[in-house]
Parts: sequence; structure tokens; C-alpha cells
Amino acid sequence: MIDLRDSLRFDAKELALISVFSSLWVVSEVSLGPTISQITQVHGVIERVLGWLLMFMLAELTGKFGRVTMMSAIASLATRIIRLGRLYALFVGIGYALGGFTFDLLLFGSKETSEGKHGKSYLILISFLSGTIALIPYLLFELSVLGSYGFILWIPYYVYAMVKGVILSVLGTTLGILVSPRIKSLRPKIAG
Repeated sequence: MIDLRDSLRFDAKELALISVFSSLWVVSEVSLGPTISQITQVHGVIERVLGWLLMFMLAELTGKFGRVTMMSAIASLATRIIRLGRLYALFVGIGYALGGFTFDLLLFGSKETSEGKHGKSYLILISFLSGTIALIPYLLFELSVLGSYGFILWIPYYVYAMVKGVILSVLGTTLGILVSPRIKSLRPKIAG
């Protein structure tokens, strides 16, 4: 369960990791995002795959609640500042921050298995749920702009966007699980 007193204390190594991972997410999204989107014809690949990979890695390295939330909020804020003038981008950013908070909360707010760690299926479930929740602010924005009738007409697109976003989020977490043994070997060096 979450120890709020411990969660509110960030040491220098944790702050450095949050800064580096936030920067990686922002720079990758701004520099690689448009190119990858043009090549793959899929929007949001960097935001989702790299974002959820970094969330998982940060959680593995720090082992504490609040670090993923802070990283996703910083990355979301930074990328939205760059995209000033597009109101919908603000809601997308709020979604990524909310997705990071959900990831953090579900990972550190749940009881762990008897081995002291979560199983892969639970990690995928966390990724699925946080990836889904990340889309909610954007959908609420679309509903407010289009109204209920316009929103209903676009439901097939929103279902596609949600499925795509969740698949990309799960892919990011899955990549994290694959590199997890290497991440765990670094954890004592970082936490110590």
C-alpha cells in the first residue's frame, strides 16, 4: 500500500531520474513523434509506447508511488506548452498525466503477490486501464465541442483511437517487462 509520507520525499537520484525520463519523453515526442507518425500512419506511437515504457522503468527503478505521476505530469506539461494554440492538445496532455497517475496508483496502491512483486498479467492490466483512462479528457473535450449528436457520429473513430492507444500503451509496458531484468539489476545502484 501507499505510504504517503515516503511518497512525498524525493531524493536527488529520484529527481534526476524523473528529470531524465521526462526529458526523454518530451524530446522524443517532439522530435520523433511527427516522423514516426508519417512513416507508420499511426498517431501517438512515441507518446504511448515510449511513455508507458518510461513509466514502467521509472516505477521499477524507484519502487515508490508518485514518481511516475510526477514524470508524466512534467512531460505532459512540457509537450503541451510547445503546442500552444491547440486547445485539444491541453486535454490530451491532461490525459497523459492522468494515465501516469493511474499507472502509479494501480501499481503502488495494490497488494503485491506473495513473491513481493506483481505478475505480468497485472502489469498489462495496469497498462490497459491507464491507457484507457488517458483518453478520457480528450473524449470529454470532443463531446463539449461536437455536442452529443456530433460525438455519437464519431464514435467509430473514438473506438479506433481507444483501441490503438491501449495497444500502444500495453506495447510500451510489455517492452518494459522484457527489459525488466536489466532494470532490476540497476535498482540497487540507483536506490542506494
